[in-house]
Amino acid sequence: MGALRGHHELDRRAVLLPRWMPEAGLSSKTLISIIDDDEEFRAALADLIQVMGFTVEAFASGMEFLASPNVRHTSCLIADVHMPRMTGTELHSQLVGSGYDIPTILITAYPDDSARARALGQGVVCYLSKPVDELSLLGCVRLALQRARPDENSS
Repeated sequence: MGALRGHHELDRRAVLLPRWMPEAGLSSKTLISIIDDDEEFRAALADLIQVMGFTVEAFASGMEFLASPNVRHTSCLIADVHMPRMTGTELHSQLVGSGYDIPTILITAYPDDSARARALGQGVVCYLSKPVDELSLLGCVRLALQRARPDENSS
């Protein structure tokens, strides 16, 4: 499988997409927010998520995301761990502390087992290493969206 590195990787995904298209109730109304200070990676990731059929907002920093009027409408947050001023981990903690339970996927170019364990212990859905394997990422997005919208038929 390919790994998400930049725009040149997007062509191969067309073959994989039918398997990952949004399920009933998950559509272009589902907002996924991406925060990454690497402009090329952020754009490639946004393209992938849009091709999956979701609405995407992309931000260069956690501060930019927090200033967005759509924070409360975000169904899934994908954030880089290492960013200036506010890390993805700090962003997740601040959101949880403010009452926003947004299922979060953290991505890092500098994997660290203890940081991964701490993040998962704090409720992060997935902790992935760059370059990101598309199937792993898409599986994490699906898991995050299931967490955001528990099965309403189970009650």
